[in-house]
Amino acid sequence: MVLFLNISLFILGLVFLSISSNLLIKTSVRLAYLFKLTTLFIGLIFIAFGTSLPEATVSLLAVIKKYKDIALGNIVGSNIANIGLVLGLSGLIRPLRVDSSLFKREVPIMVLSSLFLYIFSLDGLISRGEGLVFLLSFIFFFIFAYKSSKLSEKKEFTPQEFEASGAFKKLHSKALILILFFLSLTFLLIGANMMVNSGVNVAKFFGISPWLIAITIFAIGTSLPELAASLSASIKGVSSISVGNVVGSNIFNILFVLGIASLIRPIRLESSILRFELPFLIFFSIIVSLFMRIKDNISRGEAGVLFLSYLVFIWRVI
Repeated sequence: MVLFLNISLFILGLVFLSISSNLLIKTSVRLAYLFKLTTLFIGLIFIAFGTSLPEATVSLLAVIKKYKDIALGNIVGSNIANIGLVLGLSGLIRPLRVDSSLFKREVPIMVLSSLFLYIFSLDGLISRGEGLVFLLSFIFFFIFAYKSSKLSEKKEFTPQEFEASGAFKKLHSKALILILFFLSLTFLLIGANMMVNSGVNVAKFFGISPWLIAITIFAIGTSLPELAASLSASIKGVSSISVGNVVGSNIFNILFVLGIASLIRPIRLESSILRFELPFLIFFSIIVSLFMRIKDNISRGEAGVLFLSYLVFIWRVI
């Protein structure tokens, strides 16, 4: 009976995600138009940080409760899932165009964040000082992303990026759009939370270890908002949101979430993480940047490689 209830909650959470992600994309594109911002910035900041709230909530609570396996495993696993699962599936639906400015600015920051996470972890501890470095880096990144993504008054909008339909064409109130945006984010998070909680209960029912729960169930569960938002954006043809969402989320997870978490309490980690999970994260970050570099897009074939690599990762950790 309990197992059936958790499976039902998992499905209900998926429905919440589907509906709210569709509304999130529509409101974010309209926001970009009304505030004269690029959809790339909307993907990097509004959606990326908003959909990363599950990772932030899970990891910060885990640190407070001294569950270091869940705190770090959730972040590392989520970042790997964002690249392999989210970009992989989004690119299989439709090849993803990569904005040249994203590759030149934000993608290197994502790769460097992963590298520094590995370097800071070599002594088996992410200290408060290292957490402060992460947090300060995040603040600089946020300011940099905003200033570099603000559209000039003379620059024309790309019709495909700012195309609205139905009632959204008639919405010109910034306040109303913002309300709809945060409502969609709220329901997105509710759906993700339902899926994570029910998924963890199912995992515990079968006696799975905390680290395995963190690197798989928690990681995939807390990446569901990114997956839902990116898939919806890919279907609608707004690929700048799909790619920007993943890049921004991965930067946010390391620099902000781990930065805050390690300031609250230094995070100790097992040496085994340095031998597989963290090197895999660095490999994934580099390989996806190379795909972007070659043709300014992520083709279906490359997306397939990312997705299959993620399946190999899951098989390996299980």
